Amino acid sequence: MERKTELGKYIISDKAFREIVVATLDNVKNIYPAKKDKDYVECKFNKNNELNIKISLRIKKGIDIVKLCSKIQDEVKENVLLMCEVEPKTINIDIQGFENK
Repeated sequence: MERKTELGKYIISDKAFREIVVATLDNVKNIYPAKKDKDYVECKFNKNNELNIKISLRIKKGIDIVKLCSKIQDEVKENVLLMCEVEPKTINIDIQGFENK
């Protein structure tokens, strides 16, 4: 994502957005990455320069999925907006299974 100011321009990479999302998820209990490293989070801009986020997770058995996903979406949106002044177009969460932990 590129933004211009009166002093010049700055670029925020997809990787930077991914790191914001990963840092946000580090503070959420009862979730586990569904893939290795930070590959469980994808941040991409579409042709209209809108940010789309996909998060692939496993969650603790017995947790209210709807409530947890809503909380994750709210927190991710808030942090991305706060840090980058970009409102995500979509925040999709792919629940790939459950953990007994």
